[in-house]
Amino acid sequence: MIKDKTTIKAEYRPGGKSRQVILDKAVKFLTAKLSITQGDRHHFLLDKVGLTETEYLECLNAATNGGFIREVFK
Repeated sequence: MIKDKTTIKAEYRPGGKSRQVILDKAVKFLTAKLSITQGDRHHFLLDKVGLTETEYLECLNAATNGGFIREVFK
């Protein structure tokens, strides 16, 4: 388990060469059938994994197959 942002290797941090790996795993995490709320997932991805709010929203949109953006711009 990641304890804080400082434990993430440089290549997985924003701008790192392997950042896409983290974003792909975030999409899987958002779609996984777990007994935690979306708010808890949001908190974990931003505070523990180190996603930016923009990255989180992009992952959420990917997890909903574009449904998030369609709902926002109805």
